[in-house]
Amino acid sequence: MSLSGQVLVVDDSKMSRRKLVLALRNLGYASIEAESGAAALALLRERDFDLILLDIMMPEMDGFQVLQQLRVDPAWAEIPVLVISGLENDAESVARAIEMGATDFLPKQFELTLFRARVNACIEKKRLRTAELDHLRQVDRLIAAAELMETSTFHPAKLGLADVAQRSDAVGKLARVFRDMAEHVYARERKLQRNVRTLKGGALLLATGVASGLGVPLSILLYQEIPMPMGTALWVNFLAGVICLCLTVARRKVGPMSAPLVGFLLAWAVLHGLSTIVMFEAAGRVTGIMLSIILALQGFTVFLLAAILRIENPSAQRFVGLCIGLAGVLLLLLARDQLQGVRDWVWIMIAVTIPVMFGLMDILLDHKHPPNLDPVAGVGLMLVMATALTFPLAQANGQVFLLTPDLGFGAVLIVLEAFRTVAVFLFYVYLIAVAGAVFGSQSAYVSTVAGVGWSILLLGELLSIVTVAALLLIMVGLALVGTKREAEDTEVRFTRRKVPT
Repeated sequence: MSLSGQVLVVDDSKMSRRKLVLALRNLGYASIEAESGAAALALLRERDFDLILLDIMMPEMDGFQVLQQLRVDPAWAEIPVLVISGLENDAESVARAIEMGATDFLPKQFELTLFRARVNACIEKKRLRTAELDHLRQVDRLIAAAELMETSTFHPAKLGLADVAQRSDAVGKLARVFRDMAEHVYARERKLQRNVRTLKGGALLLATGVASGLGVPLSILLYQEIPMPMGTALWVNFLAGVICLCLTVARRKVGPMSAPLVGFLLAWAVLHGLSTIVMFEAAGRVTGIMLSIILALQGFTVFLLAAILRIENPSAQRFVGLCIGLAGVLLLLLARDQLQGVRDWVWIMIAVTIPVMFGLMDILLDHKHPPNLDPVAGVGLMLVMATALTFPLAQANGQVFLLTPDLGFGAVLIVLEAFRTVAVFLFYVYLIAVAGAVFGSQSAYVSTVAGVGWSILLLGELLSIVTVAALLLIMVGLALVGTKREAEDTEVRFTRRKVPT
């Protein structure tokens, strides 16, 4: 026999319980017996029931007390109760029981036809109520998902509607429609998010590259005015750090220091300090256009590091883009005049370490930058640390000097370089945050183009047709690399489109 319901029989009389159990079995219902009100409540805490057959007259805890307890717990309040009384014509007790939440009444000497009708009606009522509550819960989940879409970031897979959408009723159909709408909105918002990030990344890339490219001719001009690279690096980092820290204090963005934060800033300061010294040293031995070309190797360096460390997806398209950019760099190298002497080649090899250190800084900023660290404060603290690390080297090499008006144009160049350094770092930190390390490293290509232009403008160097073709290759490579790929489970914020009135 197929059992289609679970009934709790509560009666202090064993004979009465057996009579009810046999009647229930004939109707196809499973039953569990409880000899007292307390035992019934204990069973209710352990399992679910579709119906309770409750005797009113019981010792210790009568049926009225059990009814009172049933209505306290919301989960029990939905279970229908058929009260059973052996008292003849006890309309007052029946009325009281129904007022306390009982569903119906049966005398102990019941007819099987009446018993079947009332039991089936109660269980059917329970099933309908359960279905209704389940329906309302699923609707509430749909409402919660809609509110989440409107008020917060969301991902279709995280709206919690997968099981609701599998239902075959109207709620399931509504959930499937809502899920499809959410996926459509997600795709639209994600595309918009990518476009905005690409536009922001492109603007920051251009600003970073132009400002960074200016550093090459400024470094050469500085070396011509003050041939003390370590002392120059010391003053540039110090002034730039002071500018950033003043901005930090003015913006009230000073936060607490921690050991991981100090470690991050120290690693950043070491890389920047060394790259600055090498830049100023190489500026006295390598032409501006050549140095600008070498800096474009930063993109290839970052791609290799990001692929090895699995920080970003090394797709075929990005690899082709970086190879095209690298081909442009090699073409630029081949287009240059023949170098005179081994010393030039040695300094070119030394200068190659600059994009390598830049690449390491890219990865460090993208992978280890503390999320709560204000960019301006971080740059300021890093530059101050770089100053402290550079001072002993400058002192040991006799390159510590005072920044006075007596330095003339050299002092002006140091101040200009300090402001340029601040601009480049702030642009670059935001660029890494928006577009990722690999795309951010492509500022080196823009820097190459800008550096070549600045070198022609400020240093009077010449540009050939072959160099122009190579620079176009670099730009094609940059376009193929693109911004960083966001994770597949990225959440987006729904932007409601205004309807014109």
